[in-house]
Amino acid sequence: MSTLTELAQQIAQLYPLQDKRVGKRYRVVGELAGMTELEEINGEPRYIQTLALKDRQRWDLVV
Repeated sequence: MSTLTELAQQIAQLYPLQDKRVGKRYRVVGELAGMTELEEINGEPRYIQTLALKDRQRWDLVV
């Protein structure tokens, strides 16, 4: 049985992007025509401009 710490580490590996403004975690699903499709932990999709992911004031890569 996994501990909570191990579970949190597994989630961080599966969903390595965190939006600092809203505190939600995402994983990259795909990229097309300058847009990136992200998926939140609850499965909800989100589409953003790919260049926006370079904004370190907004996005954290948590690995």
